[in-house]
Amino acid sequence: MLKTEPFGEINGRPVTAYTIENHNGVQLTVLDYGAIWHALRVPTATGHDNLVLNTDLAGYSKPDGYFGRIIGRFAGRIGAGQLTLDGKPVALPANEGTTTLHGGPHGWSLLFFDATAADDHVTFTRQVTPALDGFPGTMAVTVTYTLTDDDEVLLDFTGTTDATTVFNPTTHVYWNLSGTADETIEDHTLQIAAPERFELKPDKTLTGATLANAGTPYDFTAPRALGPSLHALQAIPERGFDDVFAVEAHAAKTPAATLSWGRRKLEIYSDRNALVMFTANDFGAAQTLPGHRSRPYIGLVMEAQDSAAGLVNPALTQATLPAGATRHAHIRYALVY
Repeated sequence: MLKTEPFGEINGRPVTAYTIENHNGVQLTVLDYGAIWHALRVPTATGHDNLVLNTDLAGYSKPDGYFGRIIGRFAGRIGAGQLTLDGKPVALPANEGTTTLHGGPHGWSLLFFDATAADDHVTFTRQVTPALDGFPGTMAVTVTYTLTDDDEVLLDFTGTTDATTVFNPTTHVYWNLSGTADETIEDHTLQIAAPERFELKPDKTLTGATLANAGTPYDFTAPRALGPSLHALQAIPERGFDDVFAVEAHAAKTPAATLSWGRRKLEIYSDRNALVMFTANDFGAAQTLPGHRSRPYIGLVMEAQDSAAGLVNPALTQATLPAGATRHAHIRYALVY
């Protein structure tokens, strides 16, 4: 079942919300601004619980908010605002000091998309030019959200370019499986197929090296409560996670990550080699979160993507997309509630 409704305006342009409901009563809501993942509601005895954090249009339009937004062309950080493509340096716009974060100051997350909707999916499309986002190549972008009757959300990205560029999209959706204002993610349990993480410089860009997770708060190779790991990180500047996990090769039927709270469980399936985890370490009064009291650790981001380490070490995935080529990227989210 599909429902569309107005969601306000940004800069005088109307925003539309698209809600899909499957046969089990699960509801997925997305917006045509930023291709934002606004809600994922699961049925309860008294109504529905929303398992993702969302905000209002004022929050969504902040350049550094990223709530539920699609990230592109390149998820993560590109150091010194520069790429090397076809053997030549390419300057990019920076938005975090000298770093290009999440596609830069004019990335996909702040763009309107054209929408085509049906009972089980919504497809967003648009053309992104170098004049628009500062990356080389004009790219035709497609983002499709599908909600299945097996309680899975399928997220499919497609990019086609007329000049060599990069294509490394993801979603910046925040999870809190409790669906309530009272719970943080500290009592959630997490497992990640990542015995290593990528080493970070002080500016959070990657060195290209990896670090072993065994025996550290970063070891989630077996299910582990987030609270003790978060408490063990209070002496570092972040006071929590803002890290890039090196996802090992695994069978397609094995999730890259599994998040659990009580009987609720989220499995994330991806064949990409990195998972960025951020635990809302600095959240507070600056964030408006309907249904939640904003504070540190109120949500968890798990961004499946290609590692930016390939920008430093070509032996690792660089996510370069040659001129005339098309590439797909997929993430699958399986729910138990």
